[in-house]
Amino acid sequence: MGLLDVILGRTKPVEANLDRLFALPGARITLEASEGLVPTGQAGVCFKPSAGQGFAETEQEIAEMLSGDGSSTPVKLSEEADQYGYRWVIVEDADFDSLVTRTHFVNSTLREHGYGPQLLCSVFGFSPASAPGPGQRAPATTYLVYLYKRGTFYPFVPSGPERRDNEAELRLKAELGSDLGVEPDLERWFPLWGLPVH
Repeated sequence: MGLLDVILGRTKPVEANLDRLFALPGARITLEASEGLVPTGQAGVCFKPSAGQGFAETEQEIAEMLSGDGSSTPVKLSEEADQYGYRWVIVEDADFDSLVTRTHFVNSTLREHGYGPQLLCSVFGFSPASAPGPGQRAPATTYLVYLYKRGTFYPFVPSGPERRDNEAELRLKAELGSDLGVEPDLERWFPLWGLPVH
């Protein structure tokens, strides 16, 4: 970055550091202790493929590597497109540490196959550990979103159709601040409506 960039306020984008995903197991403990939230066993990697960019071969390689990675926990891998044209690789694994490792692997493999510029985020779902009482509505899933290009996380708590619980998100920001690099710019806490991750 040159002097002109500094004067004009242009900043160099943060280099994506996928190893930051490995801070999630510590955040999981905090979420369970402070909010009663446990992992849903699902994560998603979102990217926007370029026109004509084939994904089938990359998906097959990811599936083969994950099925033969020597882990004792079974993994389920699926792929789908959302209503906005983004593609999602959904990873399911009951063991959270393994889920984080496998999601890291999916991101790394996509980057190695030329999808790095199109990678947007990784999303991990959390739900209440206990069922709601009689007459209580089940709380929505809470998500931790990793912004690939920023190298930061933010909580996303949808509370209804195209509505979010800002108070819960800010509370989670304070609780997770020592565990994760939380995105400081709240305008970058984008809502992710219609997530295929539960």
